Amino acid sequence: GKDVDADIRRLEALHRALPGISFIGDGNQGFSRAECLAFADGVRRFGGTLVLLEQPVVRDDLDSLVAIRRETGIPVAADESVRSLEDARKVITQGAADYINIKIMKTGVLEAVEIASFTLQAGLKLMVGGMLESRIAMGCSFGLVLGMKGFEVLDLDTPLLLASDPVQGGYCYDGPALQPWHEPGLGCAVSIPADAHTAGIKG
Repeated sequence: GKDVDADIRRLEALHRALPGISFIGDGNQGFSRAECLAFADGVRRFGGTLVLLEQPVVRDDLDSLVAIRRETGIPVAADESVRSLEDARKVITQGAADYINIKIMKTGVLEAVEIASFTLQAGLKLMVGGMLESRIAMGCSFGLVLGMKGFEVLDLDTPLLLASDPVQGGYCYDGPALQPWHEPGLGCAVSIPADAHTAGIKG
């Protein structure tokens, strides 16, 4: 959202290096309405495919989300715009999104289930994501996906950004796929190294 032309050039480079690739554009509230429309048009002009625009504008600007859906024809996912069931009602009533991004760190598990159920009943689609979390938290989100069904877009990859993974067991990454666990609960445990005190972690 800082430099639309630079964003377009980055995607064009990926498009050329990986023919046939499609993109989910996560604006993280960084675009204005005009910038998002210019971004979508720029991707279209080089032949790229945007399959989803996630939270392109600030959370309260639902009018712009409506306009972006209408003017680009690209599905929009509401992320920061939905931090509660009441937020979901507003977004859906106003026609501001095609997907609602469920994150348990925004709402907790129980309200996440309520939002997901309401979204499906309203005829919209579900996405699941997260903050920068360990595989314990992501395992909870993945469990929600497995238990509820109806989730079409999974964005549960932030544990891959961590320098190390102290979690043993649980779900695992298999290329672009997530493989579930078969043990009770989340099927995982945390291994704390013997020298953890040097990092300020108490065993």
